[in-house]
Amino acid sequence: MPERISIPEFVIVTSEDIASPVTSSFTSKMTKCRNTVASLEESLEVDQATLQRMKKLVKAIHSSGLSLFF
Repeated sequence: MPERISIPEFVIVTSEDIASPVTSSFTSKMTKCRNTVASLEESLEVDQATLQRMKKLVKAIHSSGLSLFF
């Protein structure tokens, strides 16, 4: 699994970059930032796909239940 960066670590590195751009390690941490964002994005896409499947399933259950009473 790619190395990820925490929010507090990101804030610290960003603050250091703003305070002293010449001695900053921000550019060396960019890979970790990209990996974290990509990982989160992938996780959200999986969650969204799961929720869409659940929504379709619930609609199917609901419509099948309604057809019994009409």
